[in-house]
Formats: sequence, structure tokens, C-alpha cells
Amino acid sequence: MPIREITGVNDGGDLFPDNTTSSTNNNNEQTTIVNSTVSRPNEIPVSLSTILENDVLVANANGLFANTPLNDVISQATLLTQGYYGLLTDFYFDGNATDTIISVSEVDTWLDVLIDTNANGIFDRRPLAMKEADATGITGDGTSGSPIVFSLEGLDTNSFLNFRASLAFEPDEDEGQLESRLLFNRHTGTTPSEDFAIEEVSLSMFNGANVDYLSEPMLSFFVGDTIDTNGVGDAGKCRFQIKSNVAGTLKLRALTWYINK
Repeated sequence: MPIREITGVNDGGDLFPDNTTSSTNNNNEQTTIVNSTVSRPNEIPVSLSTILENDVLVANANGLFANTPLNDVISQATLLTQGYYGLLTDFYFDGNATDTIISVSEVDTWLDVLIDTNANGIFDRRPLAMKEADATGITGDGTSGSPIVFSLEGLDTNSFLNFRASLAFEPDEDEGQLESRLLFNRHTGTTPSEDFAIEEVSLSMFNGANVDYLSEPMLSFFVGDTIDTNGVGDAGKCRFQIKSNVAGTLKLRALTWYINK
């Protein structure tokens, strides 16, 4: 049997036919994974064991995190986005409602209501943006010729409100009807620019004259682009008015605006 003799060994470094060379080096090095904690500026370490149930981590103005009860976070968020503005008369303090007399000559006419607000009956729980934009939130004192006008300053077109009046009406005649409305003043630069209203029939009085008919009209509206905040001191406004087709006495107990910013 012929014997094949191998006379050379290619170690990978010889020339290949195309005059290139090949060199392979295997280097095994140890890999080390290092766990380290980096301290960031204005950050304090928080141990998971210190986070109580229903707590969340909230950063303050300096970027420091602290455990905060979730209910507190929700309450704070609510203060920024929801609220109300209420005016209560003496009726809710063991006294009487405020009377607005409608004479025969004032029948079928929209009239501003009178309101004598109790000293303890002012509840300004408006969202923070509204308080910062307008400290008082209203103009007028509720007397004749100076109606309560509520400012929408601080609100934008994402906002909406519910208005509620608490009242009674004593008609001088039977079979009367009482209507109520919110009258809106637009901010500057709008087209159209005239006032507008949302209205409802609040009472149909068919059970006799000289008796109290109770009502709590609720009027809802969104803040459109003609009554939103257009600038400092330039936003929509609204006031509550009533109209009766018979003479009588309106007995106003409270006015309240419920706000969603």
C-alpha cells in the first residue's frame, strides 16, 4: 500500500494563495460585574421598607423625595382642579332668606336677584389658578344695582361648571311661572361680542297664591373660547337672574358655582 508522507504543517500564519495571512489569537480574560450606588445631587436614599402601604414618593421643590400618603396627593390634585364658590344667606344660620320683590311693572322682565350674604356664609374653594388670577372671584355686593357677578378668570376651554341656586317664590297670583338664567358677559375681542344666556323654567305654580314654591335650579355650562381667560383681568363673567309672569316675592337662600378646571 502506498504511503502518503506529510512534509509540512500550515500553522495559520503562512501565506494564502491570495497573499493574505491569517492570525488567530484566543485571549481569555476574567469579567467582573461591580454593583455600586451613585449618589445624585439633591437625592436622598429611600429604603423600600420605609414605604408604607398606600404611600407614594413625591419630590419637593428641591428634588428631594419623601413618602406621602396617597390620599394627600389626591387631595392636593383635587384642590388644583376642582372646587366651588358658595354664598349663603342668613337662612342657613337660623335667619331668613333674602327677598327680591317683583312688582306688577317688573313682570316678564329679567331681573338681578338680591342676596344678603351671611358673614360666615362665604365659601371660596375655587381651584388655585382662579384664586391666583382673581383674589375675590366676584364683583358686586348683592344689593340693588350691585348684583353678584362671578368671574371665570383662571379657567380655560377645558373647564366646565355647574351652577345651583337655592330659592323659594311666593306668587301674588295663582298659575304663575318662574324662569331663571345665567347671563354671560364675554371677554374682549370676541365675535359675536354681545351677552348670552342659558335659561330654564324653574317653577310652574298651580297650587294657589301666597304660598312658597321651592326650587333649586341647576344650570351647567362649559367654558368656551369667548368666556375663557383671555388675559389679566379679561375673562368671561356670569350672573344669576330670574323672570316671573306674575308679581310676587323671590326668597333667595344661596348661590353656588361648582368648578371643574
